Amino acid sequence: MLKIKKMSVWAALLAFSVTAFSQASGVVQEIKENMIKVDGGVFTMGSSGSENNESPVHEVSVRTFSILKTEVTQAQYKAVVGKNYSHFKGNRRPVEEVSWYDAIVFCNKLSLASGYKPAYSLNDETDPEKWGPVPRIDASSDSKAIWNSIKCDFNANGYRLPTEAEWEYAAKGGKEADDAIYSGSSSVTNVAWNADAIDGETHSVGLKAPNSLGIYDMSGNVWEWCWDWYGNYNVNDSDNPLGASKGVTGRKIRRGGSIASDAVFCRNTNRASTNPEVRGVDLGFRVVRSLDVLKSSGSSSSYSDDGILFDDDDDEPVMTGR
Repeated sequence: MLKIKKMSVWAALLAFSVTAFSQASGVVQEIKENMIKVDGGVFTMGSSGSENNESPVHEVSVRTFSILKTEVTQAQYKAVVGKNYSHFKGNRRPVEEVSWYDAIVFCNKLSLASGYKPAYSLNDETDPEKWGPVPRIDASSDSKAIWNSIKCDFNANGYRLPTEAEWEYAAKGGKEADDAIYSGSSSVTNVAWNADAIDGETHSVGLKAPNSLGIYDMSGNVWEWCWDWYGNYNVNDSDNPLGASKGVTGRKIRRGGSIASDAVFCRNTNRASTNPEVRGVDLGFRVVRSLDVLKSSGSSSSYSDDGILFDDDDDEPVMTGR
């Protein structure tokens, strides 16, 4: 009888493993098929008539990359990571309650499952399983400092977070850019789930109108993590800028606004930032892949902005669920 019970347990574990593998394989293919190519080019980044941290307006060049046409969903996140921290549950809703660190882990795990070279490394190791526990808000400063040293190989073909410049370029439509205030329209209700919605919850991805590239929800629904550390714009760093030195603020860029955001925070040019260990019920991400290699790769750009730093102009804090 005991032998039969053991066999039953092993059979159940095997069935679970097969199901998990099948789900992960399906998500790998789904994400591959939903990546949209964004041809590189030069665009005007920033705004002169809005928040101080959006200026100066300057020209920036980005190389060709691909971007997921929706925010990463809860079903996709769970299939790759095995967990779903989200507050507003729903397979097709964007994953939230994910820190910047969580997003980095997802990217590398998805890359490994896809057979791509992971973009991120910690102490020269690309397997997140060997990085140790993901730091939370109450983690030690030493633990956070270690994870803040994560490097990005922009020549790798694996999944990663967009740089802030890539995010804004894609939100504006890339080479098909128009003068729309939000991603795809100058009417926030056409393209964004934001504070104007009655229920105050996230919604399934892809229900609002896309922008000219066919990308959904870059305005509203959930804020989206970017690679960059937050800092003032540097007009001399205009070729694929990778953000400020981490010593400037210790915060990572988030873009696009959310279900809790007034329209002003859903604009293509709006900039906000949060500590990388923070989770929020309106904070998620989407992924990109490099399709054209950079001249060099590294964890940050070559400059450090030691001048006056404008305060983060997003007056609404991330809605922390726990």
